[in-house]
Parts: sequence; structure tokens; C-alpha cells
Amino acid sequence: MQGRDDERDAEEGEFQLAINPAQPDAPVSEVDLGVLLRRQGDVAGAKAAYQRAIDSGHPDAEPAAEYNLGVLLDSAGDAEGAKAAYRRALESGHPEAAPMAAVNLGIVLHGQGDDEGAKAAWQRAIDSGHPDQAPKAAFNLGALLEDRGDLAGAKAAYLRVIDSGHPDEAPKAMVNLGPLLEGEGDEAGAEALYRRAIDSGSAGVAAMATFDLGNILRVRGDEAGAEAQYRRAVDSGDANAAPMAAFNLGLMLQNRGDADGAKTFYRCALASGHRTEAPKAAVNLGLLLERAGDAPGAEAAYREGVAYGEPDAVVLLEELRQGHG
Repeated sequence: MQGRDDERDAEEGEFQLAINPAQPDAPVSEVDLGVLLRRQGDVAGAKAAYQRAIDSGHPDAEPAAEYNLGVLLDSAGDAEGAKAAYRRALESGHPEAAPMAAVNLGIVLHGQGDDEGAKAAWQRAIDSGHPDQAPKAAFNLGALLEDRGDLAGAKAAYLRVIDSGHPDEAPKAMVNLGPLLEGEGDEAGAEALYRRAIDSGSAGVAAMATFDLGNILRVRGDEAGAEAQYRRAVDSGDANAAPMAAFNLGLMLQNRGDADGAKTFYRCALASGHRTEAPKAAVNLGLLLERAGDAPGAEAAYREGVAYGEPDAVVLLEELRQGHG
């Protein structure tokens, strides 16, 4: 512990040595010092460093400090203070700080229910053409428009993100756009997007795209292809895609007459603790166990479903008790 403290003190000391008011870039070092102090948990020290950079009027340091001050205030729960700082950074027009502030400002406004304000902020980031922030803003805008039922606007926003080629945001947009295309009957377009998202290798996104591709193949009647995709999704261990795929695999195997295989994947979904898949898996597993004559196993499964608040599990557990009363 002492070694770490010495290391932090030395690093902070380096920044302090760089902060010479006579040096033209001293305000930039103040911003760096603020970031360091915030990481160390010294909120007051970080705020003071940012304020010195802001007061300097330095063309780069001032907007950077306003942005970082916004992040600090936002994380501290001071939404109003964060908004004010983000707006100042945004109005600076700085090519880096302004788009970053616009994205974060939109997130804060959306969280407060001001969707119009969020849209305007994200549009500012999009219009900046920033290689990172513009795609982030376009993705956020697409998600907002989708939630509001503006599917045409959402599609346009997601396509903008995909066209940007951003390594993180583009695959996310592919996964979000896919279901919209499926809803329009464009199954081929959705499948192409899911395959592109899988090929991106983007963590989490690729797993969900694999699950979505499995659904398309299952509906098409390609059970072998669907099973392969579901198994890949399960193997990914993704917190959402894996339990969803496990439950679907359980259904598929159950319908095929493979009760043992179905039980294995229902148990997998149940063990995940997923808020929607685990309760359904508890019910289906309980039914399979009950039909196999394993009343204690069925009761245990139903009890897990009851713990999730699953209504069917409550009814089935009571019926099981009455039948063995």
C-alpha cells in the first residue's frame, strides 16, 4: 500500500511541477492533474484544478476542463451542474470537447425526460462529424427514436452509424436495426446485418447477433443452423444472449423429444439468474421433471420460479402439492 501511495504522490508531483503559470500550457497540466485527482478520489482537488484551467481562458484547456467538470458533477449526482458545464464546453465549439460534451449532455437530458433537448444535443454531436462522438450520438438518437415509435427516423440514424464504420457503435447499430428490418419483412437484410455484427467480433454485440441469427434460422425452418447459433451464443457466456439462447435451445430440444437435453439447457438458463429467461426456464424444467416422475425436482424448480414472481410457477407448485398431499 505504501508503494502505491508513493507512486501516486510522485505522479501528482510531476503534474504540479508542470504547472508553472509562466508556461503557456500550464492550464493543460491543470486538466491532467484534475483527472488524476478524480481517479484518486480527491473530488475537491479535481474541481479546483479544473476551475483553474477554466479561469485561464486557454483555448484547449478551458473547454476540456468544462467537459471533465461535467463528468465529475454528473458522477456525483449533480445533474444541473453537469448540464451547465457540458453546455459551456459545447458552446466553446472546441473540436474535441464540444462533441464529447454534446453526447453527455444528451444522456443527462434524456435521463431527465427531456427527449427534445437530448435530440438537439445529439444532433450537434452528429453535425460535428467527430469520428467517435458522431457515431455515438447517432446510435443514441436511433435508440431514442425507436423507443418513441419513429422507426423511419431510427433506421436512418442506425444506418448513419453503420456507414461510419465505427468499430464499437456500428455493430451495435446492426443488432438494433436488424429487428426493425425483420418487422418490415426484410429477413435477408436483417440476416446480413447479424452476420456482419458477428464478424465484427465486438464483445457482447456479436453474442446477441448470434442469438438473433439463430432466431431467423429457426423461423425459416433451419433447425440445425439455429441450434448451432444458439449453442455459440450459450458458449459466449454473454449475460443476455447466453440465457436467451439456452432457453430457446431447451424448447427446441424438448419439441424434438430430447427431454434430457432440454433439461440441461433449461437448467443453464435458470442458473443464469436472467430476469426473464430464468423464471420461464424454471416452469419448463419443473414440468419436464414432473412428467418424468421427479416430484422433488419439480417442486424445487417451481420454487425457484415462485422466487422470481412467476405466476405459472405459483399455480403449478400448488397443484403439485395437492396432487401429492
